[in-house]
Amino acid sequence: VEAFEAKVRALVDVPIGVAERSFDRRELAALIETAMTEATGADLAYMNLGGVRDGLAKGTVLVRHIWNIMPFDNVIVYGSLKGSEIPAEALRGRSIDPEGRYILATNNFVAEQWGEIGSRLDRQGPDVREALIDWVKRTKVLR
Repeated sequence: VEAFEAKVRALVDVPIGVAERSFDRRELAALIETAMTEATGADLAYMNLGGVRDGLAKGTVLVRHIWNIMPFDNVIVYGSLKGSEIPAEALRGRSIDPEGRYILATNNFVAEQWGEIGSRLDRQGPDVREALIDWVKRTKVLR
């Protein structure tokens, strides 16, 4: 068991950034949405709060922390929708042109819940967790 634990530690106890403050699940959902938009070039993204399973404490951010936050193997899906077709929860109060076209990104679990609209998010991006890890590495300091 110890040999297995050592292998896991080598993979997940890797520093990837620094959090200047603690982040609750809602704040992390917003960071994940930023990571999804950057990974796909989407205009907006939606991360369901239920998929964010942990907060983040102030200090060094490890890959382990991201696994605790995002334990699911969800992938980013995205596609073009008319503004009027974008689910209200994905807008988060933002004003958009109902006739405009927007690239929306979310995870495959949410897309499945959205039915026909979700099925039109027909492009696949990276794993959500990997997108967040890459984003934290690029950002370096979370404020």
